[in-house]
Amino acid sequence: MRWCTLLVVAGTMSCGSLPADSEGVVSLEVITPDVSTLPLGQSLTLRARARNLQGDSVAATVYWRTPDTALVALDTTTGVVVARASSGSARIQAHVGTLISNVITITLRDTTTTIRRAR
Repeated sequence: MRWCTLLVVAGTMSCGSLPADSEGVVSLEVITPDVSTLPLGQSLTLRARARNLQGDSVAATVYWRTPDTALVALDTTTGVVVARASSGSARIQAHVGTLISNVITITLRDTTTTIRRAR
């Protein structure tokens, strides 16, 4: 499966202004599979990298959250998303400490198809 960078949230803070719980993280690079829709019952795994002021990866725990728990099940530590609904759009964000990514939108769709007979 081809992976692409969906978004990068970059900060231009000095080290002295970082929150104490950020572990030196100034940006989050959120990476998702190269899909924009998720069929009912299927899953995908979101990934993110925490980066320091120099742009290097930082060993920080990235957590995930969504307000759309009726539409998707989300494992807040692994980033695994499972579609619970056959339509709608689920909003998901990554966060480390007080640093929060932009919203990632996953479109949910029904996989059933209707076969019509020719008359």
